[in-house]
Amino acid sequence: MPRQTPTSAGQSLPQAVLLDLGGVVLDIDPQACFVSWATAAGVDAELIASRWAVDDAYKAFEVGAMGFAEYTDSLSRRLGVTLAEEQWMTGWNALLRGPFQEIAGILPAVARRLPLYAFSNTNAVHEAVWRTQLAGVLGSFRKVYTSCGLGLRKPDEAAYLAVALDMGVDPGAILFIDDNAENVAGARAAGLRVWHATSPASTLEALKSLAR
Repeated sequence: MPRQTPTSAGQSLPQAVLLDLGGVVLDIDPQACFVSWATAAGVDAELIASRWAVDDAYKAFEVGAMGFAEYTDSLSRRLGVTLAEEQWMTGWNALLRGPFQEIAGILPAVARRLPLYAFSNTNAVHEAVWRTQLAGVLGSFRKVYTSCGLGLRKPDEAAYLAVALDMGVDPGAILFIDDNAENVAGARAAGLRVWHATSPASTLEALKSLAR
């Protein structure tokens, strides 16, 4: 049986679409961060990967409550390595690989049919990079919301509600697409319609159904 799409089984079109960026529109490679830092520190990348976590410092950095230098001080203690700021920065930005080309190609068609927005958990350092990488893509979005700009991050319900309020759309009329199951659950709890994008192909499937 074919997998349902956001518009199958008699579901009406949403009034607006809200996309995650990293893993949905933007290709990301966390392992590239770990390899970069490990190479600079002279340790095994698996050691770095095993120690890294989405901890309180990371969350504070993503909501703009902590700067990069303070975050990397915390990261240095967690990972047990000492690096120069430039080495931290190089590894940090190695995460971002540029847009998924097929996804980028279909966004204009979706945007012609429905208001299109984005909401990303991100930080000021990454934002400066991906805004350049996605320069040819961001024009499809009416607005891009960021955790560091809002001071709120997914999967907190308050984050989705703040975005919906600014969009001027009832949460139940917004289709939210994200590759992170926890973020999808948070959006569902906030009353949004959701699509869990388990792969770029899954994202493309959903967007094609909206562009028809």
